[in-house]
Amino acid sequence: MQEVAHDIRAAGASLVAISPQLPKYSKQVIKKHGLDYPVLADPGNNVASLYGLVFSLPEDLRTIYTSFGIELDRFNGDDLWRLPLPGRFIIGTDGVIQNVEVHPDYTWRPDPTRIVELLKTI
Repeated sequence: MQEVAHDIRAAGASLVAISPQLPKYSKQVIKKHGLDYPVLADPGNNVASLYGLVFSLPEDLRTIYTSFGIELDRFNGDDLWRLPLPGRFIIGTDGVIQNVEVHPDYTWRPDPTRIVELLKTI
């Protein structure tokens, strides 16, 4: 992802990630993976909820997450067990969304290399 982040900057754009994680946990992820772009906090998925981009994990997934040591209640600071849908938004300097890709399958992620291709078309 670091190479893609560099290519995004070279295209004159900025990369920003948004996470429901508490900032102290996002800082750990930033350090662990050497991220050189901001990771903004969306506590309680409040912003993602406004856009209808949040889902609640069913009980069976909660059990699986917990068995892997993924404690969303601790990481996100609430007991709602909600996550944002994975997606990518390209927003122009005028604030208008130029491209969006969101998927209802939480296991799917947009191809990061496609971002640079899309930036060239805007």
